[in-house]
Amino acid sequence: MGYHLCVVFVLILICHVSVSQVGNRCYMRNTRIAGICKISSDCPEVEEQARNGVDPTVCGYFQLTIPIVCCETNSFADGDFQSPSKPSDSFSNGDYNNNGAFVSKPQSSRPNPTSSSNIYFFNRPSTTSERNFPDRGDDSDSIVYPNEISSNNNYLRKSEAKCLEYTKPLNDVVQAIALVTDTEVVNINIEKCENNGVPLIVGGEPAAPGEFPFMAALGFIVEDEVEWRCGATLISEYFVVTAAHCTHTRDAGSPKIVRLGEIDLTKKNGRTHFDYSIDKIVAHPDYSYPQKYNDIALIKVKRKIKFSKYIRPACLYVHSNIVEELSIATGYGKEEYAASENKNKLMKVALHVLENDRCSRTFGGDRKSLPRGIISSMICAGELKGGKDTCQGDSGGPLVVTKKNNQCKFYLIGITSFGKSCGEVNAPAIYTRVSEYISWIENIVW
Repeated sequence: MGYHLCVVFVLILICHVSVSQVGNRCYMRNTRIAGICKISSDCPEVEEQARNGVDPTVCGYFQLTIPIVCCETNSFADGDFQSPSKPSDSFSNGDYNNNGAFVSKPQSSRPNPTSSSNIYFFNRPSTTSERNFPDRGDDSDSIVYPNEISSNNNYLRKSEAKCLEYTKPLNDVVQAIALVTDTEVVNINIEKCENNGVPLIVGGEPAAPGEFPFMAALGFIVEDEVEWRCGATLISEYFVVTAAHCTHTRDAGSPKIVRLGEIDLTKKNGRTHFDYSIDKIVAHPDYSYPQKYNDIALIKVKRKIKFSKYIRPACLYVHSNIVEELSIATGYGKEEYAASENKNKLMKVALHVLENDRCSRTFGGDRKSLPRGIISSMICAGELKGGKDTCQGDSGGPLVVTKKNNQCKFYLIGITSFGKSCGEVNAPAIYTRVSEYISWIENIVW
């Protein structure tokens, strides 16, 4: 009985999702020409495409058998649709579907004009009926909720567009036959990555090859030898982001090498890692040692980074409010506070995102480095029971979260900044809040 109920549920779900795609905005798979998803019989252009040997871009299926296609539209004058200001590399409120079509979600409001190069604006299709979006409890990473795009709900930031671009290869498409008669093959989207969640650094566990492909190590030259003293996070083809305090040391100056794709830094000839010489370092202009504020920096490498199974950027978390309660920290640092040297092997640890007031009680007395206390551009995270934490050598490394239904896509929420000790009871650490610096990052990186 359970088997039949499951099949019926899946079929109902497919029908519901497919019919809801009619009227959504889309782009042609090969030409990137703008269009609207329509029932195939309502799109005369499909017949012409077929005569020319061009396969239509499919948005989905109505009742499992009738194709919903991306139908080219030139009706910009009526206000129903406007192509993006940067059609070659921009995205709207949506994602690529299993058939290669980029399908957006409709909204009733319209954006105001802007001159910002970091924001992609779109006119939304006019709607006269209420649109119901899924409840947050059924969150799917393929769905972008209107209230999660930005402060005015009408645009996609450049970093969000790049997130979609960089993570597209992390999904695979397989074909399956629906369990009803006279139906076509249905495409199913499958996650494709090494991350299978974080079981349970200090109190952490070793990371697997390719599990955190955005992890980077910063190498300093000391007496002709490389010392890996800080972490960083890959965010584009040329840039990693790290802590500003990692950009200069008294004995070794600034870092010279960025290593990517490695979980064991003791290997000199690893098969998966690549070393990149540093071209320039851009610390945040408001960072001022010894204060801890604005502890963030961008590092550009000299040659373009080639992405692979082991090397791929993390997405930037653009929302100031972090809804996920559990985060993941990774680093090559010490496994206990008094250890004489770094382990140089990538570790992972799950940490709770805490209210900043909790860290204010821990660090409130430090007037020299924190004259304004713990502020909104910082994140407080840790395990109050102790035993799990980041430590020396993890500085500059990532604090990330994943969405509920997609463990393959990582969002960078914080950069390891400082702490009081490693893994002690009631001693959480501070991370630079990435969402506070999105505009600064976008203006430099893209």
